[in-house]
Amino acid sequence: MTTETIQSCAQKAYLDHARARPFIKWAGGKRTLIPTITRLLPQTIVTYWEPFLGGGALFFALDNRIKTTVLSDVNAELALTYQMIKKEPEQIIELLKQHESQHGDKDYYYRIRKQIGLKDPIEVAGRFIYLNKTCYNGLYRVNKSGYFNVPRGSYTNPVICDAANLKAASTALKKATIRFQDFAKVEPGEQDFIYCDPPYDGTFSGYDASGFGEDEQLRLRDFVLRWHKLGAAVMVSNSDTGFIRELYSCDPFILRQVSAPRNINMNGNGRGHTPELIITTY
Repeated sequence: MTTETIQSCAQKAYLDHARARPFIKWAGGKRTLIPTITRLLPQTIVTYWEPFLGGGALFFALDNRIKTTVLSDVNAELALTYQMIKKEPEQIIELLKQHESQHGDKDYYYRIRKQIGLKDPIEVAGRFIYLNKTCYNGLYRVNKSGYFNVPRGSYTNPVICDAANLKAASTALKKATIRFQDFAKVEPGEQDFIYCDPPYDGTFSGYDASGFGEDEQLRLRDFVLRWHKLGAAVMVSNSDTGFIRELYSCDPFILRQVSAPRNINMNGNGRGHTPELIITTY
């Protein structure tokens, strides 16, 4: 194991609005760390795998570099939303415009939040994006029954339907296979690159009803070693905690400490710059 500290790069290069950007907010999203992460990428990427999809910031940033991609997540509604943006962006845009026109009614958010068991995948995706854009602090959280339970945010004029970016995201996603699955289903080949951005150790992990505790962190570490033996290059982002440092204290891991801003938090006092680790097998 090797440990070093690196300075985060400026993010100016990523703020190119001609390219697709994440179309949802996601706690722990990597938009501000993209320049730092891209400096650490392997030279060759045959297939790009991202098994903790979230907002997909790195995928969108690498749009012009990668040709084959497999994106996945254990959040079924999230995976379905990406699939629908890929296949039916115009229908999603029209539905979001309807949500946008009715959002002024403060009860409307809660009526949409109560919708459970929708059958139309367009409606599921539209509901998911609408709630994500308008909930308190942009935090996705479910209870133990798997139901979204975040209250309405206090935004004055939230951007619910960014049609241009949704169309750009759809174009970028055309090259991607999108799956609802656990990270254990990743089966890379030689010179593939896998980027893992799991729920962080010691932080909020309510994205899925099953949670993501220390046993899951250990299971992920074991799969990272397996993927490394198959010839893939693997990068993992996580909290800079004693548990994570111990978990990745063996070869072939290289640990780099970075400072990342965190703006999505149910507790406003929990925002600010936080030390994190970028862990690589190369």
